[in-house]
Amino acid sequence: MLGYFRPSIPITAKDLEVRGMSGPEVLERLTEPYVTKALLKKLFGPELASEVSARYFIEGEGPGGYRLWPEYYSEKVLWELKERPGSPDWLVEEIAKTRKGLLTLRQNLILVRDPEDPQRLYPRFGLMGTSSYKELPDAGWRSALSQLHDDYFYKRHDALWRSHALKTLPAIMAASDMLICGEDLGFVPNCLPPVMQELGLIGLRIQRMPTGPCIEFNNPATYSYLSVASPSCHDVSPLRQWYEEDPERRERFYYTMLGGGGTPPTSACPEVARLVVQQHFNCPSVWCILPIQDVFALMPRYSQRPAKEEVINNPTVTKHYWRYRIHVNIEDLCEDEQLISLLQDLLLLSDRAKLQDLPALAATG
Repeated sequence: MLGYFRPSIPITAKDLEVRGMSGPEVLERLTEPYVTKALLKKLFGPELASEVSARYFIEGEGPGGYRLWPEYYSEKVLWELKERPGSPDWLVEEIAKTRKGLLTLRQNLILVRDPEDPQRLYPRFGLMGTSSYKELPDAGWRSALSQLHDDYFYKRHDALWRSHALKTLPAIMAASDMLICGEDLGFVPNCLPPVMQELGLIGLRIQRMPTGPCIEFNNPATYSYLSVASPSCHDVSPLRQWYEEDPERRERFYYTMLGGGGTPPTSACPEVARLVVQQHFNCPSVWCILPIQDVFALMPRYSQRPAKEEVINNPTVTKHYWRYRIHVNIEDLCEDEQLISLLQDLLLLSDRAKLQDLPALAATG
């Protein structure tokens, strides 16, 4: 929440002044965590709020009447707050609640100062959702800050980033004979698609991460040739878990994307997995890459473990550990004629392989 782009065009004091926001007090109000007694009670409850304010805050200072002690100002320090080994359960829960609440308060600001140059300011992502913003005394300030936020994140950097990309990306591409794929999902600036097309870079397409407006799922049949198609990747949940965790979304996906009829299966059984994989093999993308977990979903004997155990990474959990390990020996997979035959059939049906390729495929697994 408190990060910013590099390179980027910062907000300056002059940008604020021309919008009616000037002076050191105003700047402090916008750049320091806004912590009030009411907010402390809301986050921690009356009793714990008193303990938290006494230990972590200087009362009577800061925009809202409370300022974090310098030793607790860093997000890293707050993340590392932990209980002592052997602490009772109630204390473990209390420390977790305190840590979460303090991080929320630390992020309750509107503008972020550049640690290398305090005169360079950046909008906190999603600042309009903070109580610091909502409790600003001037509606004109709120309107101006909202416009600065949207301009910073969605408009002002297109020319800068395009120029930077056209300098750096060709150098990266020339440094290797590997085929380079751009991770163009999620937050995508307007300049990115034309730059990638101009340089001939392939993009990544995940079906559940729509690349167009007003759609819930990508249709693999519409992918461009310069793309990599995949049902999932390391930063999202595998197919089985994603399909099973939201019943309403599962129904929409089953009916609209898989053309299913009747009641959707409650689990991503091999029949569902095969439909998804076949869609991806059939698509125009130059590459179709299946995470091993989604390959396992094709076979009942490989898809018996809980789906949540197949997650590689959860980007929403900062301390998530990448500890996924496959539960099948590679040698056994290479000798699994049924699995190899199924994959070969799918490749043949999609024209991604020819009949004369099959002996080579069987030999390599």
